[in-house]
Amino acid sequence: MTQQGTNKTKKMQMVACLLLLVVSTFTSCTRKDLFLRIDQSEIRININDIRLDMLWGIDWQTSMLYNWDEQVHGRLGYTEPEWIRATIYDLNSHDFARTGSFNRNFTRAGGRVSLTAGQWYDMLFYNADTEYVIFGQKDLNSDYMATTRATSLNVYTRASESTAQAPSRYYSDYNQPDELFGSFIDDMQISEDPDHYETIIDSLGNVVSVFNIETVLKPYTFIYLLQVVIVNNQDDKGARILGGKGMTVTGLAQGVELFSRRTHSEAVSVTSEDVKPTQSFKNLELPNGTTADCEVFASRILTWGLPDVAPLQERTKASTEVIDDNYVGVGLITRSGYVYNYTTNITEQMHQRPTGGVITVIIDASEIDDKYIDKPQSENTGGGFNASVENWGNEYNASVTI
Repeated sequence: MTQQGTNKTKKMQMVACLLLLVVSTFTSCTRKDLFLRIDQSEIRININDIRLDMLWGIDWQTSMLYNWDEQVHGRLGYTEPEWIRATIYDLNSHDFARTGSFNRNFTRAGGRVSLTAGQWYDMLFYNADTEYVIFGQKDLNSDYMATTRATSLNVYTRASESTAQAPSRYYSDYNQPDELFGSFIDDMQISEDPDHYETIIDSLGNVVSVFNIETVLKPYTFIYLLQVVIVNNQDDKGARILGGKGMTVTGLAQGVELFSRRTHSEAVSVTSEDVKPTQSFKNLELPNGTTADCEVFASRILTWGLPDVAPLQERTKASTEVIDDNYVGVGLITRSGYVYNYTTNITEQMHQRPTGGVITVIIDASEIDDKYIDKPQSENTGGGFNASVENWGNEYNASVTI
């Protein structure tokens, strides 16, 4: 009896174990496992539609008089960047202060990075293939600034020769920025819910669960096409103005803050020495509705935009607030080779186009005094490659906000 009782007890225990195994197996099939990897996030990067139509307006081509051949003159619009840099900040979950950061580089398509499920992050993305842009941040919780270096030139807006007078003011001239794109994601938590993860097979055949993060890069820098139209240019000696030698635009932002996308309030000037060859036109229709025989030359200028604005947010406005007037100084090459400085106000045009566009300057060559048109080249003391630079004096540099 004792032996039989013992065998029965063993059998009952075996049945109980089997029942427990069945229950355990059934439960594991219905319960959602926490993903195999909780520290993988897939960064998917897209570039905002960078056709000029999206920033300049769909009718920009109707206002463009210069025949810009990209095979000859270079690219007019934006070029998609190849490499993207990410600065990722760890956040304190109590007050969302940044407690640390690390950097990663991605292709323009994105890539994978290890992030902790449940953790909060700020993420800044911008293209890393720039040459002239200077980046700076004082500490983890301060603004993230981008600017360029000041050149050694002093721009003095008072024009001694031009009939279009500008107020007397010095500007520190800054290098044009590179094409810069970026985006900022703030206060993002990496989900702990398995349903928010995608299960994939990696290159090694491992099953990995990843959390997808998508971001769209938008321009921080804006392109302006300045076209100069010379009317009444012919006299009995031929063309009075042959072309352009340098253009300088004043009243532009010194840089931008990358998180907010707001430009610096400091106003500087930017110079382009790349003036495209003159083109001649017969009966060209001008913006004022008249037609004329004329010569046109142009220059592409990259800028941060106007001071103290968020250009992408303000492009739908008819006009942005005027922090500083915009003047353009153009070096006009006369038939004698002398460079005549011409300065005019383009504030209205610039503020109607906070995200870039076509700016047209019409100059009546017949109004320029003959003494400049036929002035010997050896007597040229102003302008040169930088169209509105005069009274150089001592070097003047504005402070750089970093």
